[in-house]
Amino acid sequence: MKFHFDKVPDLAGFAAENSKGGDTAKVLTRALLTSDDPEFYQYSEQISNIFLNKARVLIDVVHQFLVIIHQNLSADLYVNDFQVAVEIKAKRDIKQGEVITQGDIADVRKVKFPQITVAETDKVIYCFKGGWRFGLFFDLTPRSQPADTPHLIQTEKLDVEKMMLSIGEIYRYLSFYHVYRVLESEAQFEEMMKDGWFPFVEILTWEYKKLSEAYLNKFDFENRVKAITDGFNEKRIEKITGKWWKNQIFYDKKPLIMAGINAYLQNNQDGFINCTKNLWTEIEGILRKLYYFETGKGEHVKSADLISYIVEKAKTKSGSDYSLLLPLPFLKYLQDIAFANFNIETENVNMSRHTSSHGIADATLYTKNRALQLILILDQIFFYY
Repeated sequence: MKFHFDKVPDLAGFAAENSKGGDTAKVLTRALLTSDDPEFYQYSEQISNIFLNKARVLIDVVHQFLVIIHQNLSADLYVNDFQVAVEIKAKRDIKQGEVITQGDIADVRKVKFPQITVAETDKVIYCFKGGWRFGLFFDLTPRSQPADTPHLIQTEKLDVEKMMLSIGEIYRYLSFYHVYRVLESEAQFEEMMKDGWFPFVEILTWEYKKLSEAYLNKFDFENRVKAITDGFNEKRIEKITGKWWKNQIFYDKKPLIMAGINAYLQNNQDGFINCTKNLWTEIEGILRKLYYFETGKGEHVKSADLISYIVEKAKTKSGSDYSLLLPLPFLKYLQDIAFANFNIETENVNMSRHTSSHGIADATLYTKNRALQLILILDQIFFYY
């Protein structure tokens, strides 16, 4: 459904605070919101009154709508059945026309409207349903100066690329709400991290959701976690590692890495110990080679330098601190868990690169879960570079 309005109000945004007539007022001209935000309902209702009600569209049947307000104050309203394209980073090779599942997505970058032209002189409102929640984006920044108050209005052109990335940010949040909910719940995120779990690219979908549910409700906890890790059989591991060899540095280390992988696939204590001992050194070795390849620095490089380097690569690659690659949370994971220091005197000897490499970690810490997590760390690094 498309509706055209010859004349609509010259919307400039929403009042950000109460103010009296004649006072200076703050106006929210651009925002990203979800239906978890109380303001969402206030803004969406007013937008609906201006556009959807005018077009006599029943709100109950709407799952998305797009409003484009043109410079001459005419406007176009699109409801439900308009084309939306989502630009993703895929975990695997994909052929044109092939069905894409959420499990194929490593990251969501932007949302586009292929059949709709958006000009830099337009104002835009987009509201859409994601799961059981809604997202709302609007950019109502004035595009031209009113003749009567030129000194009070800040104008700018619409950055269409920034708009698509911003909508992609909300889409990503709603599509992977179960991941971001854990990140926002610091206590749960910390608890899962201490056990070595992170929302790795490979387990972003149902596995991480099931893991987080297990940590919320500990009933039959060990069996629920085991059901997830048991899914990483030889076929699944081969699917994960197969893409690594496209990277020359990974390929050069293939015999060493595969020694650790094959040890994991033995599916016994000896295998988990050998896998862990092997992959810790190869993880650091890959980080050092990647670092040297780009910086030319090979001597006196500390683990902290390597960690900061790979996280910066992810931030640059994804264009966001909180893309699904999650560079900032992964920085915390690497610092606090994977490369954490130890202290024998205080018995702070949890499994980490240092406790394993220095022979301090107890044999009971060499579990299937920990060995699998190292494979997932390697996979994360692959997507970061």
